[in-house]
Amino acid sequence: MQYLEIFDRSYLQRSPRTGVTQQRDVDYLRRHYIFNRDAIDNYYKTRNFAVKNTNIISRMVEHFPLNLGSDTYQYLESVDRRLVYLAKHFKFTSDIEKGVFHPPHFFGNGGGELILAGYESFDADAFVRNWKNESSVRVLTHPRNDTRILLPLGTNDGNKSGIGSVLINVPKLALQYREFLKEQNRKADTDLILGKNNFVIKYVLPNMMDDVIDHTLLNRVIDRFYGTEYTEPDKKYAFKIFQPDTQLNRYVDEVLEQITQKPMTFIEMLRHIKLVFNEDASELLALPDFFGTRQSKPAIVASRLRYMTFLLDACKSKSENKGFINDWKKFSERLLNDKGLLNLFDTQTETDLLEKLNRINMS
Repeated sequence: MQYLEIFDRSYLQRSPRTGVTQQRDVDYLRRHYIFNRDAIDNYYKTRNFAVKNTNIISRMVEHFPLNLGSDTYQYLESVDRRLVYLAKHFKFTSDIEKGVFHPPHFFGNGGGELILAGYESFDADAFVRNWKNESSVRVLTHPRNDTRILLPLGTNDGNKSGIGSVLINVPKLALQYREFLKEQNRKADTDLILGKNNFVIKYVLPNMMDDVIDHTLLNRVIDRFYGTEYTEPDKKYAFKIFQPDTQLNRYVDEVLEQITQKPMTFIEMLRHIKLVFNEDASELLALPDFFGTRQSKPAIVASRLRYMTFLLDACKSKSENKGFINDWKKFSERLLNDKGLLNLFDTQTETDLLEKLNRINMS
């Protein structure tokens, strides 16, 4: 999207990656969070839980064509033809649908969520071979900052509330569901046959946890900078989850010291925030390349304004980022002048977004 190059994957790939310092606790945190992710994954994939019929993903997969015997690529063509219908029916944001500000289907606890539906290219044959471990729903932002890293079930679990945003890669989700149905059809009559509600909690939600964890770490850095309190949810898993609080706090302090005490470009700042499953925050925050229309702009803006204002507030020298800041000021001014742009949101959310746009405009 014009003026938001810092979240453009191709732009980031062209930018040199030099002089980046890794925090001393990153490798330790990676080992522990990979252990936690694997424990969560094993817990749900080896048991037969189910979400409610009202779950948004469960409702969505009902609309996918079956065509279990068709070629993979023929099947994806049939799914592609239904993408426009699905975005309109569920009021998801797409390149031609503005969508709505949904209740928190994934992260619960009040707030609201933007659900984007679209397509990002992938190797379909490789995806089919590893469908049980592939992610079809990508987290663009979530508000949580806790170390319990609860599954995004949309329940009120005592966690921090705020704006959430996810991208559903519709062809991936459809292909994953089709492979699940094919597996169920191969089972003997004496085996337990699972349904769509089992599919969602067994494969879709656990495979989102890489993104959930990395956004949680980034949120800890941002919230510490602003003095926002850590929120301890009132739910926890029935199995052991490591909570490396000492190392995590040390990591956060070291990140903030590195990015606030030395003049850096915004890209360098993001690259100094090392993560677990993504290399760093620049990789985590890269947007899908098929969004840039007027219809999708409010959702994109809402999912990235918090990070933009954090970079502005935390940077040591604005002169290092003059080009970015000038572009953002032009961008924010256009959005502020477009009276109908942000009326997608409830009053509180719109007020918060407008405050951030004004801060950028006055920088």
